[in-house]
Amino acid sequence: MSTPPREPRSSVILYALVDTGTEAVECRVRNLSVTGACVDNSAGLTQGDEVRVTMGTLEQLVARVMWVKATLAGLHFEAQVDIAAARRPRARNTSVQPSAGWMQHIRDAYRERG
Repeated sequence: MSTPPREPRSSVILYALVDTGTEAVECRVRNLSVTGACVDNSAGLTQGDEVRVTMGTLEQLVARVMWVKATLAGLHFEAQVDIAAARRPRARNTSVQPSAGWMQHIRDAYRERG
């Protein structure tokens, strides 16, 4: 019995938010296909875990951890993903806004320079 061919993988350097249910951790995505991804295991993932992944403009992708090594983990997505959408930049969590001194106006295009 032969194993079905593996989906082609693209080497990428993307960042994804991996939600384990107890914590959400930014992880670096090393390679990506329509059915899975290899990520840095900064979330302490274990084989068999179900996680939700947000990357690019894709949110809450359900994935299962298929394998784990010391620093890497392999994810298998429940449904095929759009690679182009996964590569689009996503808004980073910027919930903390500067509020003191000149920092509160750092993004103001009309601030006084001098």
